Amino acid sequence: MPAANQQPCYRGGPATLICKAVVEETHDAKTFVFEDSENRSFDFKPGQYATFKLRIGDGVYPRAYSICSTPTRPHNIQVTVKRVPGGLASNWLNDDLRPGMKLEIADIGGRFNYLDIRANKPLFLSGGSGVTPVISMLQYINDVVDPTDVVFVHFARTPKDIIFHDQLEFIGKRFKNVKIHLVVGKTDDEPGFRGAVGHITAELMRSLVPDHAEREIFMCGPEGFMKAARIVANQIEVAAIHEESFGEKIVVEDPGVLGGDVYFSLSGKRGKCAPGQTLLEAALNAGIWIDSSCQQGVCGSCKVKLAQGAVDMDDFGGLADDESAEGYVLACCSRPRGATSIEA
Repeated sequence: MPAANQQPCYRGGPATLICKAVVEETHDAKTFVFEDSENRSFDFKPGQYATFKLRIGDGVYPRAYSICSTPTRPHNIQVTVKRVPGGLASNWLNDDLRPGMKLEIADIGGRFNYLDIRANKPLFLSGGSGVTPVISMLQYINDVVDPTDVVFVHFARTPKDIIFHDQLEFIGKRFKNVKIHLVVGKTDDEPGFRGAVGHITAELMRSLVPDHAEREIFMCGPEGFMKAARIVANQIEVAAIHEESFGEKIVVEDPGVLGGDVYFSLSGKRGKCAPGQTLLEAALNAGIWIDSSCQQGVCGSCKVKLAQGAVDMDDFGGLADDESAEGYVLACCSRPRGATSIEA
């Protein structure tokens, strides 16, 4: 039992959160502030993500969003969600979530965090909404008065697209050990913008971070940015690369993906998978919970064994070779080709 003056703590697992505030960050991104319905504080590491079970219409949709707040301020957690064209969850959150509404959280996790990966000279590198886990790390460093020499390079389309713009500039001015570089593709004649203009290139990164070879990169952003960042990181030479990549998985219906009946052998339930839907979506619609986090075929947390049938799977490293050989698939990115049976 906690002491009388000690607040109980949420350390993961299913729970209900209450939205306490909604903050408009940019024209297409909002920050949502959540408290635990049981008034518990939150125990997490700077840079980790929260997986939510979003009930939209008649479906349940798991989505992972990086926590942008810091564990040094544990009474609430905050996530910033940027609209995704055609994105079901991101648009629902931005349009419909209001203070007082409740959401289900499945868990908090992630290896991409500042406490498990310590670096003497970190280089935080982000693009677009990828700033969210990195701002959590940066706030933590500042709150605990960590003297670590930090460089933060953030890329956005225009100055108006820079999430946490004012906060980043304030941190850069206040803390001598933190150097902030804001880079935009175009200024749109925004008055007062003092950052660089351009896209991520080896030449630009060398000019902004002359001691890059001594630094460990912590990078996060949409996949297009991450592909370019990986190339540049290898071109300029760095001490190490750590990365996180989150974005709402967009399901594009492909007439060649048939869908079909899905039998869940462990629970004895049956479900339908519409053309273009994943096994994970079919399971949730049938009332079956499968653990999941990244929604992109990366983390491997949603692996299930395919007993019968065939699927098309977009695996980005979430399965080991021996797991694939044993018949495992990733539910978040596997679309059945006809009737299937999985162990769930």
